[in-house]
Amino acid sequence: MSEEEIIQYLSNTPDFFVRNADVLDDLTIPHPVNGRAISLLEYQVNHLRKSTAEYRGQFERLVDVARENESTMQKSRRLILAGLNCRSLDDLAVAVDDMVRDDFEVAFHTLILFGDHQDSSIKCHNLDVDQGLMPFTMNLEECFCGILPEKEMAYLFAEEAGQVNSVAVLPLLSRAGGDIEKRGLLILGSDKATTFDQEKGTFFLQHLADLLSAILLRLTP
Repeated sequence: MSEEEIIQYLSNTPDFFVRNADVLDDLTIPHPVNGRAISLLEYQVNHLRKSTAEYRGQFERLVDVARENESTMQKSRRLILAGLNCRSLDDLAVAVDDMVRDDFEVAFHTLILFGDHQDSSIKCHNLDVDQGLMPFTMNLEECFCGILPEKEMAYLFAEEAGQVNSVAVLPLLSRAGGDIEKRGLLILGSDKATTFDQEKGTFFLQHLADLLSAILLRLTP
């Protein structure tokens, strides 16, 4: 009788060991760690402990994801409410300051608007006379994490550029009619290289960029 036939028989006869309990007394199984012989009951206990530990790990990971999702929702909610209360570009600058301080806890950020916005204190950048100041950053249409070229870091953070070891770039875009129009940039800077590491995902950053873009479009139709 082959092993496959035995396995098939036991699978089709789940009460076999109930009706033949004495067989269990003669069964021994190698310990999964030290190789010594153990009883089937002890083996099952060890297997259940391992399974329990694995399930506990999966549960803890699910809890962490749930907490992260809740945090993301709260941050998004605060930004949406702040955006609804914005009546000017300077109000937007204040909302960004609050978001950077409360949600990201990073020391540096730069908000740039493209075009001429003389009614605002926000830094503006004229695309027509760009002079190659941000060739890498200007080409971004999706969020980016990592570090920028030295020349661009100096332009964006001035004398503080040497203290910034990682950045997140959030392009502020209009996608009306399927055409992409660049409206501005929000650049977050951290003194820690791991805060905005290239290996980290940008899903939440992209979500914030879309919300900020919508707020900006409302203020600059």
